[in-house]
Amino acid sequence: MVNLEELRASVKGTVLIGEPMSGHTTFRTGGPADFFLRPDTPEDLCRAVTFFRNRNLPCTILGCGSNMLVHDDGIRGAVIATSTALSGYRIRKDLLTAGAGVSFSLLAAKSFEASLGGIELLQGIPGTLGGAIYMNAGAWGQQIGDAVSSIDIFSAGSVKTLRQADIAFVYRSSGLDGAVILSAELKLRRLTARERREQGRARDEAAERRLRTQPLKWPNAGSVFRNPGPEHNPEGMSAGRMIELCGLKGRTCGGAMISDVHANFIVNTGSATSADVMALVTTAREAVLARFGIELELEVRTAGFENAFC
Repeated sequence: MVNLEELRASVKGTVLIGEPMSGHTTFRTGGPADFFLRPDTPEDLCRAVTFFRNRNLPCTILGCGSNMLVHDDGIRGAVIATSTALSGYRIRKDLLTAGAGVSFSLLAAKSFEASLGGIELLQGIPGTLGGAIYMNAGAWGQQIGDAVSSIDIFSAGSVKTLRQADIAFVYRSSGLDGAVILSAELKLRRLTARERREQGRARDEAAERRLRTQPLKWPNAGSVFRNPGPEHNPEGMSAGRMIELCGLKGRTCGGAMISDVHANFIVNTGSATSADVMALVTTAREAVLARFGIELELEVRTAGFENAFC
């Protein structure tokens, strides 16, 4: 049982009851959170996490909701948003230091403007720095884990600093389950004038290709499935290509659709529910298993779903 007055006395910031998550996810779906908090400071955020965990209630940390599918019945416990508490960034020489709630695309753009390389090709990836590190976001041959020098996390009631060697970065994972990422320092590389021109062209090409090959006009959460590793997929076929070869491009369920532009995207055409999206997830996964013998794993995070594929 949560004493609302006690909660508001413990945590400075916004505290809402029954806040619909459809307004906080890029899928634009999802039911209400029991408690929705936007703490004012890192200390308030840590106090909020402690408040709910001490009461054995779940906490869901939310960046900008760009990689999350929330059940239509909502989320039990607390959703704690990072956008206010974990804001701000600084570039000094070849180091980029930022709060976990800062837009990752913004950081990629600003670091390139400062003639620093290492994450410039990731500029189009939505979400926050914390989410990008948690998922080890990557594209076009770059991944953020390679640039991380250190991170500060809140875990087991205290703030800890982890160096890159302490973090289990692998494809689309950091192994940081249960930890709350507070901030990070990225070690980037000073670009020569020639490298900056070349990387500028590569960045522009990546942006153009993203516009051409991804369904950006519809609400979505990016790639739904992880690409299978070579041990299960010797031909190196992407998840999207497998789904396409199963004839599922354009398949709909309610207001959700497997994109006819990129089959590893599910889009909300205007009236989708999370159940519609999950039905298409199941359809795609079962079709790929039947045809290719490969069980696709979700890249998008789920909240409120029992036994979601992972």
